[in-house]
Amino acid sequence: MARTSKDGGRAVGRREFLGLCGGGGLALALDAHAESPRKVAADKPWRLLVNEAVTGESNLFILTARYQPFAEYVGAQLRGKPTIGVEPVVDIRRFLVLAQSPTKPQLVFGKSVNQLAKLVRDEGYQPLVRRADPYKAAFIVAKDSPIRTLADASRARAKIIMPDESAATTAVARAELRVQNAGAVQIVHTRYQEAVAQQIANGFAQVGVVNPTIARKWTQEGGRVLAETQPVVNWSVLAAPAVGEQDVALLRNALLAMNTQAQPLLTGLGIKQWAPAERQDYLALLDYTKE
Repeated sequence: MARTSKDGGRAVGRREFLGLCGGGGLALALDAHAESPRKVAADKPWRLLVNEAVTGESNLFILTARYQPFAEYVGAQLRGKPTIGVEPVVDIRRFLVLAQSPTKPQLVFGKSVNQLAKLVRDEGYQPLVRRADPYKAAFIVAKDSPIRTLADASRARAKIIMPDESAATTAVARAELRVQNAGAVQIVHTRYQEAVAQQIANGFAQVGVVNPTIARKWTQEGGRVLAETQPVVNWSVLAAPAVGEQDVALLRNALLAMNTQAQPLLTGLGIKQWAPAERQDYLALLDYTKE
């Protein structure tokens, strides 16, 4: 039965409308246009989980703003795919919980590469790209320190300050002490790497472990680098296990293209250049750290 519109006109019912327009063909078109659970799922935004480790920014608004242009660049390469939402996580442990959950984020960017390596080995994450320059932690001492080698530090049972226990800097530093048979030291932890240099400068410990940026600043200000760790894989972007092979290839190519097409965007993230990342890079890191 036809309905009457508010202005007194005759409202056409859905079935009558379909009949007027040719019936079945338009009905199929309308039914195809209607949202289905599958289409809703396909349109759901992808997630980019970000962790800058213990030396990064802790303000979530600043982090989101920092990585939004990156997410938009990557999303633009995935034609026909949904947008990418940025999810910054400051705490490394919380970052791992989210990355290991049943609802894994499609993309992960992290600086704690030993933790990323575990995601690759244990959770099936697929390496896309890594920062081209390798990562090496540095053991620093005061300019006038009598300690000249890691063996000296071990013989003196020196107190060594390292960052957070989950940090990659700490993992590779412990690995190098083991490789050098310099385990007879006292290890204590502080949350931030900037605090490590401050505590060495103030005489609270004989040796500190820091990242390359802080090590360069330390030497520029007159301090000494005692030793460095082995070079390992650096900051990385991973894809979740569920991301298909074609999308993995598309993502890797798009990220590598940033080296020439989006250099200012990379610079804003503190990255000079991407390099292809391989699963073996992460397995080799874990073989070094014995994690």
